[in-house]
Amino acid sequence: MNSTRSLLTCGLLAVALGCAGPVGPTGTNGSSCTTADNGNGTITISCTDGTNVTVSNGTNGTNGTNGTNGLDGSSGNSCSVVSQSDGGKIIACSDGTTAPIPAGTSCTVRDDGDGGKTILCSDGTSTHVGATGGPASFAVDQFHGTGYLTQKALADTGRYLADMKITQATASATGAVSVTFTVKNSAGQPVIGAKGVSATIVKLMPPNADAGEAFTRWEAYIYRTQVVSGSDGGNWPNPDGTTAYQAYRESNGTLVDNRDGSYQYTFATNLSNVMVNGKAIPFERNRTHRVAVMMGGSSGPTADAFLDFVPDGTALTSSRDIIDTGNCRTCHGQDFKAHGGDRLTAEVCATCHLPGNVDPQGGESLDFKVMIHKIHAGGELESIPGPDGIVWDNPATPADESADNGHYAIWGFNNQKAEWWKVEFPAVIENCTKCHNDLPNPGATAQVNNWKTVPSRAACGSCHDLTNFVTGANHVGGPQANDANCAVCHPATGLIVPGAKSPITEGHDFTRSDPRNIQEFAVDVSLDTPARGYYVAGEAPKVTVVIKENGTPIDHSTVFQDLDGPEGCPATTLPAPNGGDNCPPRDGKFTAAMFVHGPRARRNPVLSMQARAKLLAVAAPTYNLASADGGSGSTMVVVVDNGQDLKREFDTAASTLKGTITVTVPSTGFANRAAATPAEIIAWLNGTPAFKARAIAYLDELSGRLAIRSRNLGTFYSIQVLAGPLNTAIFSDATVKNLSASTASINIAQQWNLDGGAPTAPNDPKVSWTPAGITYQLDPVDDLAPGTYVVGIELGDRGKSTDTTNYRTPSVAKKTFQVKQAAEELAPARNCGTCHLSPATNVGQVFDQYRHHKILDNTAVDQCGACHDYQNANVTGSWGGAAAITRRVHGVHAGAILNYPLLTVGYANGDPVAGRNWDITFPEDLRNCQVCHPDGTSSGSWKTKPARLPCAGCHDSDEATAHMTIMTVDPTPANPFSGDEAESCKVCH
Repeated sequence: MNSTRSLLTCGLLAVALGCAGPVGPTGTNGSSCTTADNGNGTITISCTDGTNVTVSNGTNGTNGTNGTNGLDGSSGNSCSVVSQSDGGKIIACSDGTTAPIPAGTSCTVRDDGDGGKTILCSDGTSTHVGATGGPASFAVDQFHGTGYLTQKALADTGRYLADMKITQATASATGAVSVTFTVKNSAGQPVIGAKGVSATIVKLMPPNADAGEAFTRWEAYIYRTQVVSGSDGGNWPNPDGTTAYQAYRESNGTLVDNRDGSYQYTFATNLSNVMVNGKAIPFERNRTHRVAVMMGGSSGPTADAFLDFVPDGTALTSSRDIIDTGNCRTCHGQDFKAHGGDRLTAEVCATCHLPGNVDPQGGESLDFKVMIHKIHAGGELESIPGPDGIVWDNPATPADESADNGHYAIWGFNNQKAEWWKVEFPAVIENCTKCHNDLPNPGATAQVNNWKTVPSRAACGSCHDLTNFVTGANHVGGPQANDANCAVCHPATGLIVPGAKSPITEGHDFTRSDPRNIQEFAVDVSLDTPARGYYVAGEAPKVTVVIKENGTPIDHSTVFQDLDGPEGCPATTLPAPNGGDNCPPRDGKFTAAMFVHGPRARRNPVLSMQARAKLLAVAAPTYNLASADGGSGSTMVVVVDNGQDLKREFDTAASTLKGTITVTVPSTGFANRAAATPAEIIAWLNGTPAFKARAIAYLDELSGRLAIRSRNLGTFYSIQVLAGPLNTAIFSDATVKNLSASTASINIAQQWNLDGGAPTAPNDPKVSWTPAGITYQLDPVDDLAPGTYVVGIELGDRGKSTDTTNYRTPSVAKKTFQVKQAAEELAPARNCGTCHLSPATNVGQVFDQYRHHKILDNTAVDQCGACHDYQNANVTGSWGGAAAITRRVHGVHAGAILNYPLLTVGYANGDPVAGRNWDITFPEDLRNCQVCHPDGTSSGSWKTKPARLPCAGCHDSDEATAHMTIMTVDPTPANPFSGDEAESCKVCH
């Protein structure tokens, strides 16, 4: 069949590339295939390697002709196909390019639109043929994304995820077990010839009274024996000879392939005579049993499945389903797999990781609930920091702060040591409903609430690992010989009584158990959106903010700026009953900021007073232009957005909006050139087409003075008037003006003295206060690009006090609005919540509570991007302000693989957590970009708009940095973040 596939491949390439020459000799035998006539003129070919294709009878195509290369009109490259003795082929082209195609490998051809084509093969190789003379290129998704990773897995091992379903399981009275299952590929077609099948079977037992346990448990019939041996080369705590009996699986049974995608596996293990360490495991046919089948792993079709049943044929009335694998996959991806590669679901993992199972090398429990809690808690386990409370070694100090750390390690697959002390749970560790919920598949996890209704020493002690239930150390309730009293002091829900009772739900709800994390207010944001649903040129949005306390709007006329410092909320505050507020009383004075930014494709501050790059004229009623070198005919040079020229398409001959503009004083328009009024100068400047295209002259609302400002059309916002007589007469200031603050936040609190007297500083003239709410009149949207824009609010009364533990988290809200288009502009990324939030409560994404607020969702970038935008607050030199979000977020998530993590993330002066160095590991393959940039719900710009900043967040080697530097044109290299840089990324990618 390999030869048949090679024929199909050559036929495809012949059409695309002009392949010539006869087909070579038949290759070696490969996978077997069957054909089925569909009765409609098509035939479906089904192969045992999972390949399925439907073909129709067509006419033979003709050979392609040589094309032109698009540069000098010369002929393109002709190619021929040469067969190899191993069944593969080599494509040899006249330009010297060769492309080997191994036997059994399928290839496709992509037209690159530059006169050349790229051959993409399932083994992960690609070759560019017939290029126009430029450098070889590859699209971003050729080496990134779900498609690439799937193709690479197929090419490397032939491994692909299949769909397995167990249709029937039987366990006879004599102990013989048989299971029937089907296997299909992703297209729903049967998979024939599957190999590498293993299976196990367990029974559900009631709580173990002898062990004092509160929970039901699976008990295995199939075990393996592990003995610690120094010959394995390990350096482990336990001595040689330590023995453990571990639940396991078998693969020595009888597998029958029915050749239609269905299989039957008969166990070698007979359940009627199982002995483990001298103890008989009785076969109890009246209990719930779970049979699990696993397939593949390292190659070929890979799947697992389970089925719960009662062997004696009675109805299934009980089971143990705590976690749905869909929750695991939200962080770990669809190819969520454990050791061996064929354990793909939590339900199957639970058949081996049973209570009582231990790792003999280290003695750690392999019980699923204990092990998984500890792995995910990682560095947040109570024992890890040690007595000094510090996890990481600070390189700036002589002492090693990590020397007293606790340790959690398992010698697992192939006796390799694995430890997780660097892990930090992406949601708040107390947020149990991040995993314990049934939202992916409602009803699939009948025991989903066990985390709060069936507390136990094993489950709770896995995270609270300094609690000793034998001695009572670190346990208010003292020693506990069994689980009987756990639910007495820790009911599922109720009032928190410090020192007496801690309900599990409230005790783990960080937004209630710790008042510092409770937002003081609810904030509503609205806009006066036109009936059409979006704003057009000439329209100026008005924002209304309503602040509610305990559900009731406050008197907004009393929202004053906090000038005497925040009250905070100290960490020592104990939670009052039901999570009440024990923080110090608030004083009624606020820090209140509003951010307006967009569009989503390239967030920058817009429409507010603080978003203006402006130059104020000297304070004067009139200006003497007659003294400026003769009046009429005198010129003034205005530099907008650092002089960046903008290419635009017009109906007229002009095609560039100049960033450096020369304006000439006209001969008319002034009643007295020696006493030109602000209105006359505004009319003169705005009447000059080149100036009007890039800048605005106006009367500044805050100062009442004549001003000019950039229209903010470039990638960097600035304005400057070069030194000269007219500058001296009007502005007397030749410095560059840009956004002076690193974040263009709008203060919506009234700036009054403490005694209620005169303002300490002028209030923003666009904001107004009434008892009912706060309004802000934005600028007209004329200069904005079409897209989706965001208004964000962050405000608080108590605020952050003396340190990072003394704070009250801000209250936040956001609202999007549309400009010049009805359709929402998809965000570049929007999947944050899948790892960082609880789907049950939509909370849990926290960076640092006192500063970066909690109410972040799948469009968290809409809030983060308000500060981490693309405006540099420094006009002369390195980046000033919050680092751009694309590089920052990529760098943080790629931490563990970076060459220069602190520099790449943007902490040149050191990680805020000393010694950590952003050593963070992404929970799945970092190249799977769709984890954070999902298809269909995000813009897809990760592959369509390559750029330095996002790429440098992961690719930070010296070579990659040099490559990106070479491929960037910067007319002002001394000012590398001035906004005039031009990148060539898209030429090759």
